[in-house]
Amino acid sequence: MSSGPALVTGPSDPRLHPGADSAGHPAAPAGPVEEIGGPQSIFRIHGYRPVPDGTDLAMRVGPWLDGFGGMPAVGSLGVLVDDVLGRPVFLARPAGTHLVTFELSLEVVAPPPWSGPELRAHGTVLDVDAARGLSRCEIRDGAGRLVATARAHLRFVAAGWAQPEQIRPTTLAAAAELSALDTLGPDVPDLGGRRFVVPARPEFGNGSGAVHGGILFCGCEQAAAADDPQGRLQTISVSIHYLRRAGLEAPVVYEVEPEHRGRSVAVYRVTARGAGGKPCAVATVARAAR
Repeated sequence: MSSGPALVTGPSDPRLHPGADSAGHPAAPAGPVEEIGGPQSIFRIHGYRPVPDGTDLAMRVGPWLDGFGGMPAVGSLGVLVDDVLGRPVFLARPAGTHLVTFELSLEVVAPPPWSGPELRAHGTVLDVDAARGLSRCEIRDGAGRLVATARAHLRFVAAGWAQPEQIRPTTLAAAAELSALDTLGPDVPDLGGRRFVVPARPEFGNGSGAVHGGILFCGCEQAAAADDPQGRLQTISVSIHYLRRAGLEAPVVYEVEPEHRGRSVAVYRVTARGAGGKPCAVATVARAAR
């Protein structure tokens, strides 16, 4: 639901829910709402369903999850997690507001590979007040195994932006079953380097016309993984703070600073910079031997 910060996609547009009230609060659909937009299509996210205690969302398991080493990347969970954490808070938001994700944290419980045919995420609201909402989620694989938990801190902002008539469908997902790494299409001058440049692509946008926060999450995690191309360690947690919007018109440069490199653990600080070199997100990525 973010792009550092960015505005909600999907249910933020009352036209997507004919039963929405005059304030734009969406009515619960009778069944799942399928393919939501560009980033969601890239990662095969589907089946949005409000339930009594929160929101359910699913993501199909396939090569589009893969990162460095051809293994499913923890970063590929970013769009799923950002959406499932934001949607229940969106439904509980104060009238006349939208929301932006300020903080998103994920902890891996069971490392990949994960059982298919899909991962299922369930998000719930922890607390909402006039300024912010807190939410958490669990992600389980096709075998019912808990693979990750996540939480979010979302801030409410005044409404007043215009949702596009239609979110542009992705051409990336339709062209081939690209991996998450190939979808990002980074320019990595040399693996183990400190810069990871992801080109501008309209398919990365959310409903407010900025890079989806889940794409930035994925970029930060894969930028840290690029420092370990042999896959000696695996990502065990990611915590990202969104500082400002990342526009779709410019590449995003991920600058990687190793805070610690050990034989069994490593910690990275990754700064994502958009147009003009301004930071749009800062992440801490922890990796460990399994």
